[in-house]
Amino acid sequence: MDRRENRVVFIATATHMLTHAYMMIFPTVLVLLARDPGLSTNSYFRLGLVGTLCYGLFGAGAIPAGMLADRLGSQRMLAVCAFFMALASLAAGLSPSLLPFVASMALLGLAASIYHPSGLSFISRNVRVRGRAMGIHGVGGNVGLALGPVLSGAAAARWGWRGAFIVFAVLGFVLFLLIVWTRIERHVPKASKTKTPARGKGLFGMPFVLLLIYFNSMLYGLCYRGSMMFFPKHFVQNIHFALDNVARAGTLVAFVTLAGTVGQLLGGILCDKLKRPEHAYLLVFLASTPLFFSIWLLKNWLLFAASLAFAMFFFAWQPVQNTLIAKYAARSAHGLSFGINFLLIMGVGAIAASVGGYVTDLIGVAGVFAVLGTISTVSLLVVIYMLWYIRKQEA
Repeated sequence: MDRRENRVVFIATATHMLTHAYMMIFPTVLVLLARDPGLSTNSYFRLGLVGTLCYGLFGAGAIPAGMLADRLGSQRMLAVCAFFMALASLAAGLSPSLLPFVASMALLGLAASIYHPSGLSFISRNVRVRGRAMGIHGVGGNVGLALGPVLSGAAAARWGWRGAFIVFAVLGFVLFLLIVWTRIERHVPKASKTKTPARGKGLFGMPFVLLLIYFNSMLYGLCYRGSMMFFPKHFVQNIHFALDNVARAGTLVAFVTLAGTVGQLLGGILCDKLKRPEHAYLLVFLASTPLFFSIWLLKNWLLFAASLAFAMFFFAWQPVQNTLIAKYAARSAHGLSFGINFLLIMGVGAIAASVGGYVTDLIGVAGVFAVLGTISTVSLLVVIYMLWYIRKQEA
């Protein structure tokens, strides 16, 4: 990548990191919020509804945000994203009562929803070799998930929960200025005249391959949300070599998330090194699918080792998926295309919580990973069919 492309990746990755960090402030300070007499609520149910509103808008706003990124330009929308996340965080920290706080959290979720379609289209339109760029971008998201609780927790310990939101507001305004001062996109991208391979039309005028990729997004959303939600309980029940129950679950899941950063880079490298990114797609599912079943069957050190290996391959899916969307979606609609992808992952993935809970009650938490392995097997078959279809179209 040249200097211009490095700036693109830096801006997108920094905004990705901060977006996910913002989404971790609320759960980190939840206990302090419940105790604050100024908010006049000690009900975790009411606060949970606030979180549902914020995270719901985080997913639902992705499609209109993608359309705006296509129309107005990705970098401009990234600036809007950073500014309004910072403004919402500042408003939350200064909220005198519950109603303004709820409005601030709603604005935060809506502003954060701008990121994924804008940031990913910003990379796809301005970086020639996308795999490594998408991998670095994915690492930023994982770091943000870890940085959010650490920094907001430290700020809350010193200045209270309001301090946590205000510290991140300052960071957001700094990022906004950086995006504005770094001029990269000077025009809104127009439709490319270059033909994309295997663009046989499917539903809604989309390439059939892109529809297959979106179908796998839904399956991945189930696998991602289900695994990350039930890893802690599975570790508590089946790993006995470290710490007490709560500390063990949190520490081991943190290691799995850290291994996922390696997976993000691995996925990007595979996209760039292999002849075509579709082959990286196949390798990811060939490796991660049997590991789901290993996690179901193993215990203690073997379970932990299998979980680390799983994270390295499973998280490699994200940069590969994003590279494929950039390849098969119309260049003028990259923002909308990434917005659809994010909404499918977030929306369908939410079902995993209730499905996993039902399976846990029925046969135990280990059984959740057997179900997820079965879903991943379906994904693998979809990828195999997709490769066959592409070869047939190109013959």
